[in-house]
Amino acid sequence: MRLAGETAAARLRQIMLVELKCNNCGSQLKPEDISPQLSAARCHHCNALFALPHLAGGRTIARPDVALPRGMKIEERMDGLTITRRWLDATAWFLLIFAVFWNGFMIVWSVISLSQGIWAMSLFGLLHTGVGLFLIYLVLAMFLNSTTVKVTYDAVETRSGPLPWKGNKTIPKHEVEQFYCTEKVQRTKNGSSVTYDVHAVLKGNRREKLAQGIRHHDQALFIEQQLERHLGLQDVPVAGEHGR
Repeated sequence: MRLAGETAAARLRQIMLVELKCNNCGSQLKPEDISPQLSAARCHHCNALFALPHLAGGRTIARPDVALPRGMKIEERMDGLTITRRWLDATAWFLLIFAVFWNGFMIVWSVISLSQGIWAMSLFGLLHTGVGLFLIYLVLAMFLNSTTVKVTYDAVETRSGPLPWKGNKTIPKHEVEQFYCTEKVQRTKNGSSVTYDVHAVLKGNRREKLAQGIRHHDQALFIEQQLERHLGLQDVPVAGEHGR
């Protein structure tokens, strides 16, 4: 009985590391608020009672493993783990066509304005020319780049290339306590786009974004699961994560 109690207490402390919050008022729950046996919690702040569906019989329900997604490869050796994700997908072809039309139009615009000496028209087109140049760089990056998430002897790191891109990260391995994914929806007047990020929970409940801008949720979840498996971390829920 004592051993079972100690195991339950240890599991409860691990759950609290991921900042479970009240569904009613948003207050962070305390260990005594949660009953793993009942799969429920009662908030100490507003007294609301609600279920915790990710708990059953005092244990965390394991999610099914995500199969290796298209466009990714994984290599595991004695000295570490390497996950590589190519950026090339259907979006890259759409952006290629759009960039060709955009820059073609700007070339015509610039030729007309310069040949007729309409300097105001030419200056107005500079901003749009800059957008066109960025589109070219983005398309090249999507065709050429890949992101590598690697677990080494002492760190978990992310690198993107060969074209330079933001988001490179190095996290000390001994600081990591959990990984989780989030969904990001960006809305514009022309519609919306969805991307996914992979985060790490570090000691002291600090958060670091490890990989970002992933267009397919199965790729993000695959990275999360493989990192947790390689590092021997139990998959526990995190407030606000995607895929639960």
